[in-house]
Amino acid sequence: MIKRFFFLLVFSSTITAFAQEERDPFDKYAPPGDVYTNLKEALKDPKVVYKLKLEYQPIDPKLQTKIPKLTEVQALQMTANGITQLPAEITQLPNIVYFACIGNDITTLPKGISNWEGLTEIKLQSTKLDSLPFEFGYLARLKVLEMQNNTADTFYFPNSIGYMKSLSEILVFNTRLDTLPASFSEFKKLKSLTLAMCKLNKVPQEIGKISTLETLILDNNNLIELPRSVYKLKNLKYLSIKSNKIYALHDSICMLTNLEVLDVRGNFLKEFDIAILKILLPKCRILY
Repeated sequence: MIKRFFFLLVFSSTITAFAQEERDPFDKYAPPGDVYTNLKEALKDPKVVYKLKLEYQPIDPKLQTKIPKLTEVQALQMTANGITQLPAEITQLPNIVYFACIGNDITTLPKGISNWEGLTEIKLQSTKLDSLPFEFGYLARLKVLEMQNNTADTFYFPNSIGYMKSLSEILVFNTRLDTLPASFSEFKKLKSLTLAMCKLNKVPQEIGKISTLETLILDNNNLIELPRSVYKLKNLKYLSIKSNKIYALHDSICMLTNLEVLDVRGNFLKEFDIAILKILLPKCRILY
């Protein structure tokens, strides 16, 4: 289990090319102070615990029932705890702003996660989730959703995800997606969407309705074309479709007048096609 987890951590590091370096969330989302790394120690004086990082340690069932005492915790990370489900008690923590679950074989999220009304960012890495609960869509303040190296056969987003009007970034990497719900078209603030190594055979038309998108990354899928709706994304600045099976892009791509970078490496475009793209997008840097 540990060897597999470390392999996935190394594998997921390739995603760093997709995102800029950011502050440690334990500095970003919680007041200055110590990061507690032991549940027993944290429970000795729960009112001063704002940051809790439980790594490579089992969750003692006797202590699990006392988790709701940690009412001030704002940043919580659980890594390689040998669990297949998250303790339901964590959903009783009222002030969670940042949550990460890494290297745990969980198959579901507790429905009570909707209690985290202030949740801003969630990271789910190396899990076995096949879907998110419908209640996930009630996280109205969530801005960042990240999922990497999910090992379930297929992963589904609930249609309720369209309720999440604050989402600004979705990153899904090495996670098999069957379909995307139509509610993807309802995002009002989404600026960055990454669906890389997701075994996508096509891009849903709905993506073309996310008018706020500035970054769209669809690398390492099985795409043979892009829907013309993508060319309606007037605010798009960065479009990457690396390592797919695309032979041509429609002339409508000229509608992406704000596009600064187009990455088409690893496809089947010929020199003539690249020359046409350069004419259609004279102000865009094309990587091929």
